[in-house]
Amino acid sequence: MAATFKDLDEFFDPTLKLPVSGKTYVVPPPSAEVGLLCQRLMQASIAAQAGQAVDEDGLNELAQLVLDDEQEKDLYQTILGTVWDELLADKVSWPAIQHVGQTALIWVAAGLEAAAKHWESGPEGEAEAPTTEATAAKSTRPRGSATGTKTTASRRTAAGSRGKTS
Repeated sequence: MAATFKDLDEFFDPTLKLPVSGKTYVVPPPSAEVGLLCQRLMQASIAAQAGQAVDEDGLNELAQLVLDDEQEKDLYQTILGTVWDELLADKVSWPAIQHVGQTALIWVAAGLEAAAKHWESGPEGEAEAPTTEATAAKSTRPRGSATGTKTTASRRTAAGSRGKTS
């Protein structure tokens, strides 16, 4: 007898729900291209932290293919989608927006458990970067769709910066 599967939409929620100041922001899933880029950026960051060589030119080339100049100004905007505008409209502080963006980036690259760990680390602390094995295990699970960004944020993220913008 062949196995039958329920429709994925019946039980799978591809969004990330983050509560900030009493409001829950629902981060939409990014496009497959942005999801794969986030995973590569996370892998590069882990490698750099471990003292391994990182193919920055290859990452920059990938970012340019996925993120063009006509798109949004920051990787966080791409990952957060409409939540970016909501956060600004609600006058959420930059440190909180940065924490939301970092959490969403980790969610896309390494999954819900790693994102939850970072979320609870608070703005003063950093959660441990996910292990290479954890990132590799999630690499076959890209998320859905969002908007685009420019490449400079991607380069900073690949270099291990904590979400500083120009």
